[in-house]
Amino acid sequence: MKRIYPVILVIALAGGMFSPVVAVAQKVDSKTERRMLREGNKSYKKEQYTQAEIDYRRSLDASPSSPMATYNIGNTLFRQEKYDEAARQYSQLVEKELPSDDKVKASENWYNLGNSLFMQEKYGESVEAYKNALRRNPDDHEARYNLRLAQLKQQEQQQNQENQQNQQQNQQNQQQNQDKNKNQQDNQDKDQNQDNQQQQQQQQDQQNQQNPDRQENQSADNGQPQQGNISPENAQQILDALQQDEKAVQEKVQKNLNEQRKRHKTDKEW
Repeated sequence: MKRIYPVILVIALAGGMFSPVVAVAQKVDSKTERRMLREGNKSYKKEQYTQAEIDYRRSLDASPSSPMATYNIGNTLFRQEKYDEAARQYSQLVEKELPSDDKVKASENWYNLGNSLFMQEKYGESVEAYKNALRRNPDDHEARYNLRLAQLKQQEQQQNQENQQNQQQNQQNQQQNQDKNKNQQDNQDKDQNQDNQQQQQQQQDQQNQQNPDRQENQSADNGQPQQGNISPENAQQILDALQQDEKAVQEKVQKNLNEQRKRHKTDKEW
């Protein structure tokens, strides 16, 4: 890209960009403006861009309508890589538009605006800025070169955006297909489980029809009392009954013994 140079005060005056001095106060402001512009130019040549910006802003304070101060502030901001602020400075001159007899300066301002936009990757806007520079100075080959470069970068940027959008769309489609396949697989698994259960039930029913005794045994195994098996409660009741019978038998035997003893005694006495 073309190097950016500050506007030298002599060139600006030669271009007739200032109104004639008509008052003493304006003379003082004009002197301050020119002095601060000179100081700013010295700092700019030494690549002391922060100090140059300060000097140019003091010049602008002395003459708020000074195109040179506004333009040079934009140059110092560009050198400090403050491209957004630099673009705003150049845009101020675009809005005011330089006199028709200063098409070269107007072209340079548009060119520098294009550079500021290009550095921010605003390629579409930089393309328009370079075109405006060439409209005012068709012989600016550097502006034509940068225009072509910006157009290529704009196409590349648009292609990247389209690729990114396509990639995002493909990812969304892929995710949707994965979700759809998962739902189908879940449904298939569910149907398969139901089929397996139905087959197992059918096999069980067939076995029960072929072997009824097995069905009865299975029913007994499912919590029903089976023949030959005694629950603990029934066993205890049977034990109690046996004990009661044994007690009754012992009492009966003891009674018979007592009666025999009585009879024996009576017989002996008799």
